[in-house]
Amino acid sequence: MLPQKILMCKPEYFDVTYYGNEFMKDNIGKVDKAESMKQWTGLKEIYGSLGYEVALIPPAEGLVDMVFTANQSLPFLDEHGSKNVILSKMKNEQRQSEVKFFREFYGNLGYKIHELPDNVKYFESMGDCVIDFDRNILFGGHGFRTDEITYDYIAEYTNFNIVKLKLINPFLYHLDTCLSVLNKDTAVIAEDAFDTQSLATLKSYFQNIIIADTQENLKYFVCNCHCPDGKNVIVQSGSVKFKEDIKKSGFNLIETETAEFIKSGGSVFCMKLMLY
Repeated sequence: MLPQKILMCKPEYFDVTYYGNEFMKDNIGKVDKAESMKQWTGLKEIYGSLGYEVALIPPAEGLVDMVFTANQSLPFLDEHGSKNVILSKMKNEQRQSEVKFFREFYGNLGYKIHELPDNVKYFESMGDCVIDFDRNILFGGHGFRTDEITYDYIAEYTNFNIVKLKLINPFLYHLDTCLSVLNKDTAVIAEDAFDTQSLATLKSYFQNIIIADTQENLKYFVCNCHCPDGKNVIVQSGSVKFKEDIKKSGFNLIETETAEFIKSGGSVFCMKLMLY
């Protein structure tokens, strides 16, 4: 079942204050706070215009990356249709305190909360879990921010069919920076993100594959686009090849501005979570 709500977090405290990935390295202290709020509001309004209810989790002072709500939790429905969530274990120390606020958020909504065992060191949820809801497939990235063993536990907790994918490019450290599932037939893929076997496996699942241009993906985060409904593709503005590929494939392209957030290594997909 496709979630019908969007969870976002206002970027009240958003900033780049540490070196957590390759994009952040040269952008410490360079965030335009007013512009980031404008860009976030623009994305929120796009989801509203598409008919989605946007739920908000309050930002916490000092947690500069909490705006990236894709990373702290994996919500799902069990076989009875009950709401469940698996909480993340963030790799960067600066982000670890975010999770407790999401635990409280889900507790207030009546979700059953699952904590991963101690032998799982890192799991960054929807940053590394890209879901094909039509076919109930969870594509699971591992190698930088999520331990491969995590997916053994996700298989126990959920009824997703899990496809593990090894990530090898440090610039594409989350699966949502190199894979976007647009619908059951179509995916956007950055080929340089995966080892040979994972890339072949991934390609076997889709009839129509849009190959992201390497430089366009690094500049415009085209693989971090989001197609919430199988029709509309929301993406950072500016791409040329990607724009043409999306339109040729029959999708409606919605461009928006997320440049302030790209300074921290995130764009559209990172800034939201689909919620039940």
